[in-house]
Parts: sequence; C-alpha cells; structure tokens
Amino acid sequence: MTEDDESYSSGGENDPDEPHPEAEDHDPGAPSPMRARHRGPPAPAPSRDLNPQEMDKLVQLQSITGIEDLQICRALLESQEWDLEAVARAQLNLPRAPDSPRPPGPRRPPPALVEAANVRRVPVRARAAQVQPVGVWGRLLGWGVQWLQWPWVASWTLFRATFQSIFGMLGLLPGPGGTGRALARSANAADDVRRFQSQFEADFGPVHPPFFRGTYSQLLEAAKKDLKFVLVYIHSAEHEDTQAFCRSTLATSGLSDFVTQRDILFWGVSTDSYEGHRVSQALRESTYPFLAVIVLRQHRMMLVGRIEGSLSLDELTPRLERIINDNEAFIVAARADREERHLNQTIRQEQDAAFQETLRLDQEKQRKRQEAEEQKQREAEEEQQRLRDEQERKERIQRMKIELVSEIPEEPAKEDAEAVRVLIKLPGGQRLERRFLKSDSLKCLYYYVFCHPDSPDEFDITTNFPKKVLKCKPDDEPSSFQESGLGRSEMLFVNDLEA
Repeated sequence: MTEDDESYSSGGENDPDEPHPEAEDHDPGAPSPMRARHRGPPAPAPSRDLNPQEMDKLVQLQSITGIEDLQICRALLESQEWDLEAVARAQLNLPRAPDSPRPPGPRRPPPALVEAANVRRVPVRARAAQVQPVGVWGRLLGWGVQWLQWPWVASWTLFRATFQSIFGMLGLLPGPGGTGRALARSANAADDVRRFQSQFEADFGPVHPPFFRGTYSQLLEAAKKDLKFVLVYIHSAEHEDTQAFCRSTLATSGLSDFVTQRDILFWGVSTDSYEGHRVSQALRESTYPFLAVIVLRQHRMMLVGRIEGSLSLDELTPRLERIINDNEAFIVAARADREERHLNQTIRQEQDAAFQETLRLDQEKQRKRQEAEEQKQREAEEEQQRLRDEQERKERIQRMKIELVSEIPEEPAKEDAEAVRVLIKLPGGQRLERRFLKSDSLKCLYYYVFCHPDSPDEFDITTNFPKKVLKCKPDDEPSSFQESGLGRSEMLFVNDLEA
C-alpha cells in the first residue's frame, strides 16, 4: 500500500464522543481526509460554454439537491465527470446502486472514493474558490429555472429531511462503509463487544492484542482512571481490505507485543452492531480499516490520532509509536498533576487528622474540666445537704431531749430499800449520779443519760465488770434493773458511737 492509499492524522484535540475532524493534526507522511478535501477536484479547464446536456444536468442537480449556487453545482459535476447520478447519491448520502455503472476514467484508490463521498462536507468557500464563472446566459437561465421550480425543490427538501430523520433513527442510512441494512440494537452494548471479540478470534485466531472487555464508555473511563492510551479498531466485514488487514496486521504477535509493552488499552467493535454504529458516528471515520488513538488531554478524553486504510505491521507500528511519543507529555503531565493532587490531598488529610486530634484533645480537656466542675458542684451540694441533714438531726435530737424528760421517773429516796444507786461516767469525764427503782426499765436510764446536755447523741452504756453492753435503748425492748442483774450500787460507762 502506498502513501496515497491511506489517511492518517495525530495530535488532534477532539473529544472521542463528539469529534471535530477539522481540528485534528495529520501526519505529514500521509495525506489526511481534510487535506484531500481541501485539494478538491482537479482544476477545470479554462472557462468554456456548457453544451445543452451539461446545462440540463446542472439544472437537474440544482433542483434535486437544493444548492442555489450554480458554480458549486458545476464544480460537483465536473469532479465526477458530469455523472449526475453519482453526485446526487453523494449529496443525499445514498448508497451506490449495485447495477449502476461506474463513471468513466481510471480506477482511483479507496481514499479517493472516500473523498468523493465526503465532498458535501467541504466548506462552500473552498469549492467556490476553485470554480470558474458561468456565462451570463447560463446565470439568467439558472435563475429562471430556479424561480419556476422552487415549489418542487421545497417539497423535495422537506421529503429528504423527513426520510433521513426516520431512516437514521432506524439505523437504515448507510455509514462510511456504504451498507444500508438495519442495525439490530442489542439490549446491552457489552453484548455487541463480546460478540465481535468472539467472532474475531473465530475468524483470525487467538493471537491478537488483548481486547478490553467492556463497552466504549467503560473503555474511556478505564483509560482516564489509569492514564493509558486507547487504540480503537472499527471493523467493517464488508470492506475489501478488512480480511487482509486483520490477518497480516491485527492478528499478529508483533502488534500484540507492541500493545502489551506500551500498556495500551485495545478495543474493537463491528459496524454491524448498534454499539459499533454509535462509536462509528462519534469517531466519523472515512474508510476502513480504521484505527483511532485516544488519550487523556487537558482533562478530557480526546482523539489524538487516526489511521485509515490498510497498513502492514511495519508501517503501522512506527506511526503508532509517533502518535504515542507526540502525546506522551500529556500523560506525564496528567500523572504529575494527579500525583500532586494526591500529595495535596494526603497533606490535607494529615492536616485534618492533626486538627481533629487537637480538637479531640481540647474537647477531652474541656470534658474533664467540665466533669471536674460538675463533680465539685455535686460535692458542694452534697456537703450542703449533709450539713442541712446534720442540722435537722441535731434539732430533732434537741426536741427529743426536751420531750423525753417527762419519761424519766422521779428519783427515789436514799432510804428506799428498792432503790439502785448508779454512778455514770460520760466520755468527756463528767460523772453523773442517780437512783432508780429496781423495777424501773433500763430505758429510763437511757433517757436520763440522753437528756443530759453533755451526753453524746449516739451512745452505748456498758458495765464495769464484767464488761457488757446494756440493752437499754427503746428499740431493744429493755428489761428492768433487777432483771438485768444490777446491784444496789453500779458503776456504768457511756461510750460515744460517733467519736
């Protein structure tokens, strides 16, 4: 294959989902579709008058396509050697009829056919600059025919727009490959990809670059995440160069090693599937075989290189290498930017962690300080409550001492034979002496000691020898002096239970 049989470009700034071929950079070593379009058809011969047949074709083309400028119509017809049917099909994006004869002249290489099919995408000013002016009579005739036929032209334009909209939605319009059959839309785009990969291995064997197992959208997401180049292959089974290209170039260990060593994500799909048709519309290839190189550039996944036409492995790998080398800087910059953002994020996380730790320590100190203050406040409240309870208890005891005085019986006379003399020693050293009857209860003894001003509030009364505690408290159901075994004279001790 020669340099004129291919179309190659690299370094463009196109979004693979919405590409702009006009913005792509092309390899100087191979003519690109854009450069081919701007070259246009061969310059016509010096201006000459049109014969009646040519004038009739000129008017018919104007009425069919709705192109108002007769110079453009003449240029289109001259580019196809006045083949009206070929120009009309190209302008209406219709496939060539199987039995339609080819225009006379030598067979042109496939890229030239693609250029002819894409003539309508060339800007009008580019074509007009290459067209020789038409004579005055030709212009007057064209204007007259245009005025008479404008209702039919308007109707035809409306019909054509409706036709293209309906059949375009149904997938019946031909793509770059020239097929016009309907595309079956699968329920899952991944099924289209898996189906193509399985069919490719069945047709060409297992030796090929490893396919990315996923949809086109998943492919772009993976490449954006991992900062890798993407090599997309659009497969058209009906193109005449597809079989040879797949066997001699794609299904080879050389290309597989090249893709693996450079860590490129390789993905392919067939134009026969809905996913392939959708990707084909996004990449807008001109002919087959078609390879596209996509990479993350300026924070967007962009089409940076396209290779159209059949190439050998020795021709393909240097061009892929050139595209990768030209755009490697963007990957390096993106990786450095991502590492910088990761470092900044790590620093921010560490700063946030340090701040959170400082905040936690401050909160812990505040919590402990608050707990200490609350504890101190509780203790103060408890102390106040204890003092109040103690004060209430003392007041209650004082009232009891006043009230219980009446419970103490009168002291019997010394000469009374039933009298018991008791000598009581208080904790403070004071000595009390009192006589009771043998029949009196020991609680009278308790009341007597309790009501004394120097007596402790809580106490026990014990004998001297043998030492024992007398059960004299009211709650103990005390017995009498006689029942307790006390004699006529006893020495008793008061023990302070609160000391």
